[in-house]
Amino acid sequence: MIRRLLLSLASLLAIQVSAVVVEVNLPYKELRLKDGMLFTDVAVKSFNTTAGTVILQANKELISLRTSLLPADVSARLKELTPQQTKEEQEAEKQQEAADRKKAAENAERRQKLAEEDAQAARAANRNLNVKVAEHTAVRTDETLATVAKFAEERAHVYFKYQDDPHSNIGAVVSSDISLQNPDPVPGWTGRYRVEGTAYRQYINNQASGFGRGAKEFEILIQTRDGKKPEIVEIRIK
Repeated sequence: MIRRLLLSLASLLAIQVSAVVVEVNLPYKELRLKDGMLFTDVAVKSFNTTAGTVILQANKELISLRTSLLPADVSARLKELTPQQTKEEQEAEKQQEAADRKKAAENAERRQKLAEEDAQAARAANRNLNVKVAEHTAVRTDETLATVAKFAEERAHVYFKYQDDPHSNIGAVVSSDISLQNPDPVPGWTGRYRVEGTAYRQYINNQASGFGRGAKEFEILIQTRDGKKPEIVEIRIK
């Protein structure tokens, strides 16, 4: 049970002079408010006709709440016990109601403003998180592409110096140069890249007893996996 306010004797004495405080003693085995709160073994001790409040005694404690929260039968009973108000008291009650409405509107506006500020802060935090994730992903992608490009160049040098077409008239490769394009992801294969390039070589021609030059276009398929070195899937001469 949520208790809204415990009133002491001092708070009772602080009630406006114009207020009409009616002392009563209405006991109830159960008293369910309009907002769903349930009191048991409770008694209505008094009500303030100007402030629109009622004092309940429950579990030896005094609780103040709005009269509008009481069930209809209890409100009707209190109305029967309400003495005739003077014009001054009626005017004071109207002013109190107007003040209550103004305060409720101000509280609602403040809650709305706080909710908007919280939503704005949440959106800003989400944007910052998305930016950080995008930046992290971009850095990882750049690092992966750089690793793949370096690996492709190293493997291409080795391949075209020692492994390419061993039955041809190419003898020892005197010098070579590898030109590579940027790695491209292979659609449908996670972590697989295609690197295209051209190998330029100067070599000893076994048949002509001299030197020869040539160029070959090729492509390399490379597979990457987290935490592992890249692997050659295929080197294909075009």
